[in-house]
Amino acid sequence: MPIALVPQPQILRYKSSAPMTIYSSGIEKLMAVYSVELLDQEQYRLIVSSAKANARALKGAKKHRFLDRAQRSAPLHQVIVIVIFADRVEEQLRTELSDTVGKGGGDGSETAALPCVVDLERRSCTFDSMRLPYVGFGYPVKNRGIRLIRRYLFGGRFPYAASPQTLPPIVGLEPEQTLWRFWRELRDEPDSNNRKTIKRFKKMQHGDMTVEDGYLYLKWQDHGIGVPVKLHTDARTVEVGAIDQWLYPKANKIAKSTVESIKDMIDERFAAEGCAVTYTIDNT
Repeated sequence: MPIALVPQPQILRYKSSAPMTIYSSGIEKLMAVYSVELLDQEQYRLIVSSAKANARALKGAKKHRFLDRAQRSAPLHQVIVIVIFADRVEEQLRTELSDTVGKGGGDGSETAALPCVVDLERRSCTFDSMRLPYVGFGYPVKNRGIRLIRRYLFGGRFPYAASPQTLPPIVGLEPEQTLWRFWRELRDEPDSNNRKTIKRFKKMQHGDMTVEDGYLYLKWQDHGIGVPVKLHTDARTVEVGAIDQWLYPKANKIAKSTVESIKDMIDERFAAEGCAVTYTIDNT
């Protein structure tokens, strides 16, 4: 039950988990839910104060047994998510809401207060969704709070909206992609590319040549090369990268005599299309 403060949260949810590392003596997750007709600066301040007071009263409410000495002396981690459903948001507060909800939330690593204002009139939800980098130690409690908002308000996935304040996306990294998934894909990418390479060259015959996604692939006897290529259709020229290493079946240096034979084959192929070929200087 919430402590006797005005305003009181209509829902106060508390969960305490035993730590998985020596970096905390426990992880407490709280969610305090409020509902107001009109949210202005003063009402917002009172709600945040009420939620933080309830969090202080609950801090350490559940003790976890069987902790070793290092864990017992470690700090207690706590995050409180403050959800405010507002029928209307006062216009002045609305203009500075993004800055307001991001203030005074704790360090985000061991403690965090995460206000989340749901403007029912505008059908918008404003909170600090910028997760802290996880570096392999204690998982930042702010990130736990963001996960709570995502779970209870968005059904598990954020519907990111277009906004002038939205940062440009990182190429190849989805907003909802976890660090673990990113590492797995980074680890698995070479294996995936290697499987594609093996499959490609196994299907090709000696002398087969194809240009795909900016690369020229050529099968030479039981080996294969893959080099960058640029086609300049207006100038009727083709730039081919350095030919010095086999791509298949494994990376090995190509003999100089074989390089010259491969170049002759490439020259002949593009000459039939009316194009002249230039090569990057080879390290041969």
